[in-house]
Amino acid sequence: RQTFKTPGQKIVTSNVIGMIEGTTEKDQYVVISAHYDHLGIQDGQIYNGADDDGSGTAALIAMAEAIQEKVKMGQRPRKSIVFIAFSAEESGLLGSSFYTKNTFLHLSQTTCDLNIDMIGRIDETRTTPDKSNYVYVIGHDKVSSEWESLLAKVNRNNPLVLDYKFDLPDDPERIFYRSDHYNFARFGVPILFFYDGMLGDDYHQ
Repeated sequence: RQTFKTPGQKIVTSNVIGMIEGTTEKDQYVVISAHYDHLGIQDGQIYNGADDDGSGTAALIAMAEAIQEKVKMGQRPRKSIVFIAFSAEESGLLGSSFYTKNTFLHLSQTTCDLNIDMIGRIDETRTTPDKSNYVYVIGHDKVSSEWESLLAKVNRNNPLVLDYKFDLPDDPERIFYRSDHYNFARFGVPILFFYDGMLGDDYHQ
């Protein structure tokens, strides 16, 4: 646990971090992240955050479990994989900001951050046939130029529609700046952000 205080509010909270150590490149770190905070109670109404970001947090835990099962079978990754559940994302990306400024794992040795924030629902504005078989990918061309070809290679045998519409320079929602991956990108760490696009009327509810 990496404990910190939120500015002004002085609330003590923490990022929760776990690592599966690699083999030949164990000093290179692949970060997989999601945020576990949400809005709590506001004006007497509970905001549970099941999609934002319970869905990403559940995926983070599932991936850690799956990779650890591979390790038990003797299939350890070459690079170390770091799983981070960030706090205080909803207060202004505070958990990831604190981590990137105070990390015990050097950012120069961080290969990338794969961030998962809202993957549990279907974009109501999406009318194409792939409506239930897609994910929005953000940041594929922001820090590194290699992501698109790597994603195509990984996705080749299990086709999922990878939609890059939120990476357009004129994205009115400015999604690239709105989750924890951004604090890695601003330090030059390549990032990918996976997202369901649910900004409908019940966003955050």
